[in-house]
Amino acid sequence: MADHTSRMTALLGRLRREMNGAVVEAMERAGVKGMLNYGVSIPTIRAIAAEAGQDHAFARFLWLQQVRELRMAALSIADPGSVTPDDLDFWLSGEPTLELLDELALRLLSRCGGEVSQALSDRWLTEGSSQACYAALMALARIRAGRPDETAARAAGALLRFPDDRNIARAAVAYGCSIASEPSFAGWLRLLPDNEAGRFVRGELEFLLD
Repeated sequence: MADHTSRMTALLGRLRREMNGAVVEAMERAGVKGMLNYGVSIPTIRAIAAEAGQDHAFARFLWLQQVRELRMAALSIADPGSVTPDDLDFWLSGEPTLELLDELALRLLSRCGGEVSQALSDRWLTEGSSQACYAALMALARIRAGRPDETAARAAGALLRFPDDRNIARAAVAYGCSIASEPSFAGWLRLLPDNEAGRFVRGELEFLLD
């Protein structure tokens, strides 16, 4: 733990040197609050995190800190092969922002392999919170090999569970785009509910895939 603390302090020092006050103010105006934020760009955070190498225990330590840049860095330092279905919920701790959920899906969850993909489909899509459902959809949209067969129906079902959540509808659009070239796509469209979320997804896909 002492080593993690000293490494975190050094990492935070590097990140703070890239602080952008204008970005911090813009994010606060957009409602991004609740944690310390230095406004460092995501590519810069990734580049600095890459210097730390892959260390899953350290990444978990960083994820528990209420500092945007440290939580972002954690997702590049974490080892996807070390994430298991049993500790999947750890990565929802601390009420991550939408920005963090996007990075979680891209940098970690989409790279974890078949067992985690199955858990995302079985649990997060069917009974998880809106945050869990969003992250699952965004991660599964990026996975090709090992995507569970039931995922398409569950992705459509998420729009029934959260009919008024535009973020989940947008994540469903991303998922739809990812399967647009697959034979199951037409059947998936028929599964979309006839509610505001379902109509939004159909409209966006028609526009994007036209």
